[in-house]
Amino acid sequence: MVARTDKSQAMIEKILETSSQLFVQKGYEKTSMQDIARTAGISKGAIYHHFQSKGEIVFAVLKHRYQHMEEDLTNWLKVTNHLTGKEQLRAIFQFSLESQGEYRDLLNGESFDAEFMLTIMRYNLRIGTPLIAEIIKKGMNDGSIQHIQFPDEAAEAILLLTNFWLEGSMFENSTERVADRIYFLQFMLESIGLDIFDEALIQQILNSEY
Repeated sequence: MVARTDKSQAMIEKILETSSQLFVQKGYEKTSMQDIARTAGISKGAIYHHFQSKGEIVFAVLKHRYQHMEEDLTNWLKVTNHLTGKEQLRAIFQFSLESQGEYRDLLNGESFDAEFMLTIMRYNLRIGTPLIAEIIKKGMNDGSIQHIQFPDEAAEAILLLTNFWLEGSMFENSTERVADRIYFLQFMLESIGLDIFDEALIQQILNSEY
């Protein structure tokens, strides 16, 4: 029974890894179940045994990636614990830039339904809100961040704006629009005492894949 479970899990991981690579290379819409089966060296029946549709597969791929991201962020918090809250908050944006390229490649330019995108938002908020809020509260305690009345809500707003509004999966993301949004976000965060976007970080964002 254990051996069968391990074999089934190995098959699921093979399907997800293959699908992830194909979604990035070809795009979600242009990748067929036959493409996944052929590349993985398995039958379509083996795929349908675990997943009812391609939509289920891409959701599982993203869920799997978010789980890994949560582990990475938890480890990152421990490594950067010596920083002040403000320094840590600034550093997490840099960390996010370095780690989110693959998510952008998977989602950008594809049309997913509203329910799918809402689920992704919820995953993002579930993982990120406690982490960002904890950093903000740490900054308030160590004096690097001024008192913020609603740290949890500030964390949610930061995540939604940086991961969806700036990122471009759901909004127009021309270079000019992204630049304007970044500078507006800088202005908005500074108005509540979170002056974490310096010019170097802004240029790093603009020079990334946006």
